[in-house]
Amino acid sequence: MISHTDTQLQRKRTKYLFFFIILASAAILFRLFQLQVLEHQTYAQAANSQHWSEYEIQPKRGNIYVKDMDGNLYPLATNITLNKVFVDLANSKDQDKTAENLAEILKMKKDDILNLFNTSQSKRYIPIKRKISDQETQSIKDLNDPSIGLEPEPWRVYPENTLASQVLGYVNGDDNGVGGIEQYFNDELKGTPGLYKAESDSLGNKILTGRDVSVPAKDGQDIVLTINRDVQAMAEETLASAIKKYGGKSGSIIVMDPKNGAILAMANNPSFDPNNYNDVKDYSLFKNSAISNVYEPGSIFKAITMAAGLDTGKIEPDTPFTDTGSITLDGYTIKNALLKAYGNVNMTFVLEYSLNTGATYVQRLLGKDLFYNYLKKFGFGLPTGIEAPQGTEAGGILNKPADSNDHTYATMSFGQSIAVTPLQMITAYSAIANDGKMIEPYLIEGKVANGQDVGGGDEKPGKQVISEEAAAKLTQMLVDTVDHGEGHLAKVPGYKVAGKTGTAQVPDPQGGYYANREIGSFIGFAPAENPRFVVMAKIDEPKNVDWAELSAAPTVGEMLQKLLNYYQVPPTESK
Repeated sequence: MISHTDTQLQRKRTKYLFFFIILASAAILFRLFQLQVLEHQTYAQAANSQHWSEYEIQPKRGNIYVKDMDGNLYPLATNITLNKVFVDLANSKDQDKTAENLAEILKMKKDDILNLFNTSQSKRYIPIKRKISDQETQSIKDLNDPSIGLEPEPWRVYPENTLASQVLGYVNGDDNGVGGIEQYFNDELKGTPGLYKAESDSLGNKILTGRDVSVPAKDGQDIVLTINRDVQAMAEETLASAIKKYGGKSGSIIVMDPKNGAILAMANNPSFDPNNYNDVKDYSLFKNSAISNVYEPGSIFKAITMAAGLDTGKIEPDTPFTDTGSITLDGYTIKNALLKAYGNVNMTFVLEYSLNTGATYVQRLLGKDLFYNYLKKFGFGLPTGIEAPQGTEAGGILNKPADSNDHTYATMSFGQSIAVTPLQMITAYSAIANDGKMIEPYLIEGKVANGQDVGGGDEKPGKQVISEEAAAKLTQMLVDTVDHGEGHLAKVPGYKVAGKTGTAQVPDPQGGYYANREIGSFIGFAPAENPRFVVMAKIDEPKNVDWAELSAAPTVGEMLQKLLNYYQVPPTESK
């Protein structure tokens, strides 16, 4: 039972507790009033004087280099910084005068600048012109107009303009590569952005004793191509001259080292200047046609047919063949290009004078399945895997035996009913030049990050597609083709050249082939005894000549002459 005294004591304690709560609440309220009202300015100034500054640090995009014969590096793609000019109207005392001054310096119309002032949603930052010159920059600084500002911007530039442009690609306004090496290695070239984050004062200046948790940007890797700067320039000049001389629509030249697969030059005409990619109206100019465009190769394919025949022992260079001028298969008649019958000849003669009937004879000896297997070994029907953006290298068209009749496979033996790229063809010929061992082509010699070689340019492994003996026999047959046959205009005095012409008809989508529309090709390598270079030239739809022996063959001969002189390769025979 609770007594009266206990009850009074409990009431007193409750009063004291209530009084304490009121007193504590009053103290808190007074302190809040003191902080928020009486001392507000002091704490506001302290808060404003110490905060975080934060922005993204952009990495430097990696350069793309080529070399010359002495190993000197030349940038084909690099970076520069140019200013952008803008106007802050809030600081402008005389907008009309500001527009007048800018128009005079930037070679713009005053009314156009005033229109930007009037139509801009922002009055604090109105961009006027990008990529202004150093002289324009200085002239703007000399104005001392507080409303005119300059902002540095990085830009991708291509110092050699059109040189190897379709191999390179270009960089768009979002700093992403489009086409070629720029796109294929975009992530490596772009690098990784960093972050500046540090405590700073009210003016944005870093506080020396403050915290700094910044992360530096990681610049992009530099890339070194296998392309030789001088050889690429020779190839582009030679190709442009040939197209002009023979009235061609377009064309390609590829130079390859058959020993390791390195591409020394890859030229297409017409091309474009990646510095001004926005000016290009015909988007097909962005394509690297040497790897993207497929065509029926014509008679240069006969060397591949002969390679299979020699490797299997079905034929020898002197195997006899009686040419009656035509062969009929599946109701279709195959004839020689000049509609002639040559009588009793051998396989070397078949290659020298490009007999369709002779190539058909070899394919018939092989049979469809064996012939198909050799074409697969030589890489036809699949992309080579060269460094190019996904989907841009064509694999060509290779008909399977089960889907094709005898006539189709017979025409494949001399380069019809099959579609290839120039790169596939030169890669196959490189195997012949390399003792029967085919090396995959490649464009990247190496990568460099922060001045250190990080690899990436290793030579790709090769595979033996025909025996050394078969390759040696075929090489001699190709030498005879240049010395005595249709490839005679590819001769280079003092050197043995091995090669083969090909005049291909252009298929009509409606069926058959276009009349008077051909593609001339020639592939040659020299010195034939120890080949240093394989060169392919392709001239699309020449108008001044009918046969590749009169267009592509002399073009390759000219290119080989330049290469042999440039690399100072000693003559292998008397001139």
